[in-house]
Amino acid sequence: MRKFLVFLFLIVFINPVFAFFWNKKEKPSLFLSNKDPRQTIEYDEKIDNQDVFKIGDRIYFLVYTPDGFKSDYIKYQVFKQDDNAHLGGYSRVRNITKRVYDKNYYVDYFVLTEAGKYGLQIFDIENLHHWIAFGHFLVVNE
Repeated sequence: MRKFLVFLFLIVFINPVFAFFWNKKEKPSLFLSNKDPRQTIEYDEKIDNQDVFKIGDRIYFLVYTPDGFKSDYIKYQVFKQDDNAHLGGYSRVRNITKRVYDKNYYVDYFVLTEAGKYGLQIFDIENLHHWIAFGHFLVVNE
């Protein structure tokens, strides 16, 4: 009987304590592609994450947060690495606020007409000091 009570104690009380420390949270992820990630042509089609795009291509991005967005709006910024910019070598290309209709993911696209090194950062509208997701990519001539 005593062994059974010790076993029961270990299962009921100790297991949740270890599970609390071993539980890892998933981090938000950013996915960039030149194809719309919401549409597939074939059942087994795989759309790969890209970091090099041509001028004039649609650059689709999908941001996924397992915990969900805190508000109904997000802000995404596209910036270009530029030696002639005033703030640390970066100039802002796009700064857009959009409504989020799904709590866990958001999909949109943009088109860039200049070659260069770019970055994309996505913020929750309630916390503009820390980004949710961040990514770098290149836009090149043909």
